[in-house]
Parts: sequence; C-alpha cells; structure tokens
Amino acid sequence: MIQRIQSLYLLLVILFSSALVYLFLQPENESILASIYWLDLIFYTIPLLSFVCVFLYGKRKVQVVVCLVLILFNLIPVIICGLKVYNGSSDMILYIVIGISLLESILLLLARRAILKDEKLVRSIDRIR
Repeated sequence: MIQRIQSLYLLLVILFSSALVYLFLQPENESILASIYWLDLIFYTIPLLSFVCVFLYGKRKVQVVVCLVLILFNLIPVIICGLKVYNGSSDMILYIVIGISLLESILLLLARRAILKDEKLVRSIDRIR
C-alpha cells in the first residue's frame, strides 16, 4: 500500500488538505472563508476522501474515480477564491487556498496517472497468461 507512489501522492494530499482545514478553523480566517458555504463542506470532505482513496488500492478502478472526484473538488475552491481575488479582495488566505488547492490537484493528477499505469500493467500481465 505505502510502497506505491500513488499512495505517497495521496498521503501528501491528505497532509495539505488537513493544513487547509487547520487554516479554515483559525478565527481570523474563518470570517473570510465562512462567506462561502461550499468551501466549508469541501475542506472537510477532501481529506476524508483522500484517506479512503489510499485504502482502495485493491480496487484500482474505484480509486481512479475517487481521484477524479477529488480533482473536481479541488478545483471548486480555486474557482471560487479566484473569483474573489479577481473582484478585488486582497486577503492572503485566498492566495494560500488557491496555491494549496492547485498543488493538491497536481498531486491527484499524478496519483491518477500512476493508478492507471498500474492497471495497465496488471491487464498486460493477465493477457500474457
């Protein structure tokens, strides 16, 4: 499980998303981010789904779908916070949310690619038998 590179990518996503949850729970940042209800829900589901995705190593097809859902969940805060920044808000926490969410999306894309590579390898071995 942990020896696979996609598990390492997913553990990094868990670490970064947990850091975002910690930032969200800070009183000075809560007033800025609380105006967006969806961010509250998404900040809590991303670490949970990432944790579940790590333990789906036996079901690679389901793991690929969960990674795709996580990528979409990570793009929602980027879009919402990006629109707030575009409209003139200069809060540093919005830039941090955008940066960490983009980094998580990149890590999830790498994990998804590695999972698909494993699936392709398993199918080629099955074909040889």
